[in-house]
Amino acid sequence: MLHSVKRGQVHLALGLFIGCTVGFLACSVPSLRTRFDASSDGGADRPIDSPETSHSGGATGSVDSSAGGRGDSSSMPDGGPGNGGGGGDAGSQPDAPSRADAGGDARDLGGDTSSDASREVLPAPNCAACTGWGTPVAEGPSPAALVELSGLAASRLHPGILYAHNDSGDSARFFAINAQAQVTAEIHLNGVTAVDWEDISVGPCPSGSCIYIGDTGDNKLDRDDYVIYRIAEPPTLPSNGSVISVSFEAIPYAFPGAAHYNVESLLVHPTTGQLFVITKDSGIPASVYELPLPLRADAGTATMTLVATLALSPLEGAVTDGAFHPCGDRILIRTTGATGLFELSRTAGQSLSTLFSATPVRVPVANEPQGEAVTYTVDGSHYVTASETVSDSAVPAISIVSCTTN
Repeated sequence: MLHSVKRGQVHLALGLFIGCTVGFLACSVPSLRTRFDASSDGGADRPIDSPETSHSGGATGSVDSSAGGRGDSSSMPDGGPGNGGGGGDAGSQPDAPSRADAGGDARDLGGDTSSDASREVLPAPNCAACTGWGTPVAEGPSPAALVELSGLAASRLHPGILYAHNDSGDSARFFAINAQAQVTAEIHLNGVTAVDWEDISVGPCPSGSCIYIGDTGDNKLDRDDYVIYRIAEPPTLPSNGSVISVSFEAIPYAFPGAAHYNVESLLVHPTTGQLFVITKDSGIPASVYELPLPLRADAGTATMTLVATLALSPLEGAVTDGAFHPCGDRILIRTTGATGLFELSRTAGQSLSTLFSATPVRVPVANEPQGEAVTYTVDGSHYVTASETVSDSAVPAISIVSCTTN
């Protein structure tokens, strides 16, 4: 699994995307839903959920959810893959990520996020391995609304936008922030109780590009209601910080044997849509679990599958976040250690277990009071980190690190 995106596949995705945007027509996803090369352990990368089994619909920024509790698939507007319901298509094809202008702000890629995102034609990510990362640069102080910032993920539809959310104690909402760390939109999941949101990711889904939020925290190891929320990326976003509501799916899950784990890391593979969580353990290596595809909100509680043990010493701290590179061949892992940020990579043909068991390489991270979040930018040439705000400490900055050598 997790082979990097091939040049031909990128060109195909771009060609289909451009064709789909002419006349603002919606397209179906199956043409991109190809099976990738078999991994060395005899398996094969699995495609994203098939349209025959998934009931995801498009979400718009003006559709209120009427679901109660954790929500269910009925909260999604009617519409099959590539045919979003409500007032617009939430992205019939996952947009190819954008590449920052090396001469300007690494994330400020231009464009009006309040305009129709389907008009953006974004180039492919840089899949060359980075052999040298630069010094962290502060983008701006963490917004006041994100005092317990716990997760970050780069939008695949809105250039330069990151999604972020708070830890437990906040309502069921997340935020869009720009390259200056300013809130541009506040996004609500109506009818949901946020128990302990810990991480956020962006990846493919039957409706195009989706936001995944993990209500996965379990400090007391006594929860029986773990859930992943899946939201089709809104095709438009405010740019003035105003509030919108979105539709969603709630996908409940459990661990084998009804075990309990505290999880703060949610990773979604950028091409297959495979979803992984990493346990937050102290004194022992972290475990990696996968939620089997297809991800469905109407199929009861899904059971996670143990796939690997993370090759990171417990002495480096507990795992607080993780993210796939947009090419899918490497991951970033954040820990509670002061310098706890690592990149793990694999080469083409190696299996998933090889990626998670690869030798961790320490990479630069800003001096943060409580490191919580990390994500690659959509072009793969930068990554962004963030911390919670700690009492009696200065408001931490959201920081970006750029690749200086490929």
